[in-house]
Amino acid sequence: MPTSPALVSALRELGDRPAVVAGGRSISGIGLLLGVSPPGGLPGAVAAKVAAHSALPASTARAAEQRLRHWAGVLGPEPIRHTLLHPATDLAVELALATLLAGGTVHCADPDQRPEEQLAALATTGTTHLTLPSDLLWRLARVPGLAAHDLSALRLVLHVGPEPRQDDVYAAVDALGAVVAHLREPHSDAEAAEHRLRAAAATAATAAWKHAIGITAEQVRDFGAHLDHAVLGSLLLTLQQYGVLTDPATGHTETEILDSVVVTPVYRPQVVRWLDALARHGLIARHDDRYVGAPPLAAAEVRETWRPAADAWADGLGQAAALDRVRRAALRLPRRITGQEPPRPAVPPLRWTAARGYFGAALGSLVRGMAEAHDGPAPLRVLELSDGDGTDTAIARALSARPRQVVEHHPLPDGGRFDVVVAAGAGDPDTTVAELVRLLAPGGRLLLVAATDEQLDVLVTTEPDALAAPAPAPAPAEEWRAALTAAGCATVLALPEDGHPMGLLGQHLFVARVP
Repeated sequence: MPTSPALVSALRELGDRPAVVAGGRSISGIGLLLGVSPPGGLPGAVAAKVAAHSALPASTARAAEQRLRHWAGVLGPEPIRHTLLHPATDLAVELALATLLAGGTVHCADPDQRPEEQLAALATTGTTHLTLPSDLLWRLARVPGLAAHDLSALRLVLHVGPEPRQDDVYAAVDALGAVVAHLREPHSDAEAAEHRLRAAAATAATAAWKHAIGITAEQVRDFGAHLDHAVLGSLLLTLQQYGVLTDPATGHTETEILDSVVVTPVYRPQVVRWLDALARHGLIARHDDRYVGAPPLAAAEVRETWRPAADAWADGLGQAAALDRVRRAALRLPRRITGQEPPRPAVPPLRWTAARGYFGAALGSLVRGMAEAHDGPAPLRVLELSDGDGTDTAIARALSARPRQVVEHHPLPDGGRFDVVVAAGAGDPDTTVAELVRLLAPGGRLLLVAATDEQLDVLVTTEPDALAAPAPAPAPAEEWRAALTAAGCATVLALPEDGHPMGLLGQHLFVARVP
């Protein structure tokens, strides 16, 4: 890209003042014109571009001047202290030259530095303009203690990357207090990879569509409300049968309830989860360390609450036998928690059972498409961390037609990196995602199915593990998105899309790519 005479004039006008600052060293405007250049990286690329084009005739440089003036207009009036937290791409060099044309100073920073150190440097330099990759911006906006850094001088943030989500943009604006604008890297490999991933996700949504035929959002909402009402009623009835929580004027401590019901030690954590759920959903009240009961429920009344849930379930959501297993498990609760009945095999949550076909079809389409598109010299390495929910069958079917030399399907990590990781998400999103991303090779893709809403029926069907703590409540979809972004994923997509009936069943398939 040629350098215009106007840029040369701007550098002369800067004189001995800093033009480019990097690693504690500054180069003046005159220094750049004289060929002073730090080694490598973005500052070296900027200096090399100035030196290579400073002698070009004005007629050759005029086309570049128009583009530089465009970017200078975007940057706005002085003062401009422009920090580029960006690799040395053509776009980054162009923005640096536009800054110099506008009479500003370019601060070249390390995009791989710790976010806390990057924020401290922005505050120290009094940065007014910031350019960085989109995924780095989302990470900076989530740094705890960001408000402790004085970024009051910051006016404009330019982020370079795939098309952003508006929620991410709003969060960045709120966190940094500056105008946020999006740029695309022209003809970049990252943009091409993002386009391919979006196309694959769209194909997967089409492949899974048939599993949602006839199911409406209203039906799913009605089923969820009826199911949760029946589950909570069954939990409260179970405890009331032992003479506790039957009086709205009487409170009980957690220990008093567990002792009165004679809950076995292995079931105590599970029953504590019941109490928490009952209080959160308003069937009982909690005051300090005491739970206040409710008027006694009638067993016939509770049994009747399962009928509307069964009717909604049978209308295309799943087989009647699946709901019957949950209903029978609820009837056995009084004997199970006191040890009078042995544990039974756990069953998956009903909402997951209803969504299994959709997610299986989507996962199969994604993995099959990635295998068919793979043209590298080495096999496509696919790691599937199955949780025993049946999605492994969909992956195996998707890969069964591929030649073995093209795809390697692994059930466990083997110390290497993988091109595709398929996993179920549970627990803390930040910890879970960080562990999974570490398994990915550069450019690798993560297919993560995670529960994003509470599944109350697991309180009825899940048997406690004496060696494990109770599972935490599912994290909302936004927390999984934020964790994927914070872990460095350049593209984060989700199926089904917002408002889709399958999304109301409380699970999402996150499709993410690392750079």
